[in-house]
Amino acid sequence: MEKTIIVIRHAKSDWSTGLPDFERPLLERGRKDACAMGPLLEPYGIDLVWCSAAKRTQETWDCACLGGAHAQEVDSRPSFYGAWADSLVSEMLALDESLSVLAIVSHQPTVGDLVETLARPSPLTAQAADHFPTAGVAVLTYRGLWEGLHPGSAALLSFTRVRGGKR
Repeated sequence: MEKTIIVIRHAKSDWSTGLPDFERPLLERGRKDACAMGPLLEPYGIDLVWCSAAKRTQETWDCACLGGAHAQEVDSRPSFYGAWADSLVSEMLALDESLSVLAIVSHQPTVGDLVETLARPSPLTAQAADHFPTAGVAVLTYRGLWEGLHPGSAALLSFTRVRGGKR
């Protein structure tokens, strides 16, 4: 009953557009970084993606798919846009036990708080909590039922800042 939780912060967005936060798209650099997530995510066989409905998170997931990521189902709700870590954890408790890999594409501070909440304390957990960069990917594992997930019950296996090319 091992579960994998992949926490993804959207790639670099374009602040020059003057658009409202929710509608801000990715920069070209962000699109390259998001596409580079694909090979990292592809081996996980993601069952479900919870993706914020904001444009930059949607584009991040779409680009990751162009790079090779895939999921059985993508759930993109407006409520994920401003969700706090504790509300996401509460929703995880109700997940169907047939799901073993959940990916969450969201924003800071939610992503850093989520890793800090779920992962056992470690230097890597502290690093993710203190600075979760754009195009950051944290992979956690948890052994047990979703309904038994609680703070500190997961292990943070990796924390990666994905880069899609030269800067």
